Amino acid sequence: MTPSQIMAHHARSFAPAARMLSRRDRDRVARLYAICRTVDDIADREGGATAAARLATIAADLHEPEPRDSVAIEARALFAGRETGLAAFEELVSTVQGDTGTVEISDMESLRRYAHGVAGTVGIMICSLFDVPRRWHGYAADLGCAMQLTNICRDVREDACEGRRYLPATLCPHSAADIAAEHSAAMIDARSAIAELLVEADRLYDSGRAGLPALPLRLRLAVAAAAAMYQGIGDVLRRRGCAPDQGRAMVSPRRKALLAMNALLGQALGRGERTIGGHHVET
Repeated sequence: MTPSQIMAHHARSFAPAARMLSRRDRDRVARLYAICRTVDDIADREGGATAAARLATIAADLHEPEPRDSVAIEARALFAGRETGLAAFEELVSTVQGDTGTVEISDMESLRRYAHGVAGTVGIMICSLFDVPRRWHGYAADLGCAMQLTNICRDVREDACEGRRYLPATLCPHSAADIAAEHSAAMIDARSAIAELLVEADRLYDSGRAGLPALPLRLRLAVAAAAAMYQGIGDVLRRRGCAPDQGRAMVSPRRKALLAMNALLGQALGRGERTIGGHHVET
């Protein structure tokens, strides 16, 4: 599949929003999505030592004069002259490399590091592609982390069946196997953990939106719409009582359209702009 086809097939919230971008910008974002998706697929589909070795090769090739791995070659081409973006991609690869086997997150700080490594970095890469100044990158990283926490909350049981528990042990002290088996105590703590992580995700969505004014107009609208649709997954989870055993939470197409329209209206009316002065600002 082409990068655009990969994004259309897998990125069901961002792909529709990306239609607001110019063709050139949409193609660049699709290329970025494709290499990030490929890294994720290597971990999920190959797994174990084979996946870890391939990811190590990709990371090493990012610094080679003549890289051989196709993913590294594409990343080098995409981020030519943009070292911040390439460094963020390398961090993503390194983080995913540790995600190729059994995973059981220990605490919130570990979860924050993981979310930044696999998703906050994507926000930074987007900023790099569009030449957004570094002082705004932290807001983009927060938005990526918010989406990752939403993913984790949506996929608790699915991940557990693969031997992965991203819910921090400090919130849900049960094994992935116990969650997959839907043991009563594990389900109770998982629901509580999901509810807490959704609160953290909402905080990060708010922080991420504070950085939207730094983005070019079309990208700003696309990101605002995608974030609203993604955050809507959390609303579905809450209506289910944050239960991880009721199948994957999905936002209906009609609800997605309403969320996107509301986000676009908010940007048009200037409600997305806020005074910038938080801890993310860099010099």
